[in-house]
Amino acid sequence: MVEALAGRGIEAYCPRILEPPRHRHAPRGPVPLFPSYVFARCLLPERYLAVHYCTGAVGVVRFGEEVAVLDDAIVEALRQREGERGYLVVQEVRRHPARGEAVRIVEGPLAGLSGVVQRYLPGRDRVRLLLSVLRGVREVEVDARHVQRAR
Repeated sequence: MVEALAGRGIEAYCPRILEPPRHRHAPRGPVPLFPSYVFARCLLPERYLAVHYCTGAVGVVRFGEEVAVLDDAIVEALRQREGERGYLVVQEVRRHPARGEAVRIVEGPLAGLSGVVQRYLPGRDRVRLLLSVLRGVREVEVDARHVQRAR
């Protein structure tokens, strides 16, 4: 998609990230940070049709009648974090919770509960937590992306 847009004279960017594989059949190399999305830098409405009807494009992201616009500073920040590698590294993007840290679960069936980190499990990108629930303390495992530091 980036190449197709470049062929039309439109600057495009697809940030990629190197994540630890979630399972043995998962891709091993850098993968798109936002699967199925590419950032295109152009003036609208002059180049709208060139982007919208580009090979590989499903369409331009819209919020109702408004075309989605991203500040150049955000794209530049992503590019700076990539550095010479040409991709982001998940450990540099997201800090893993540390043992003893108070966290809150923000997604999934346990959303809204708070707990204390017992252990981070890097191979599966999960966190083992102690939760105080139902007149006792329970140990649970949740996706590391679903917890954030308690404030």
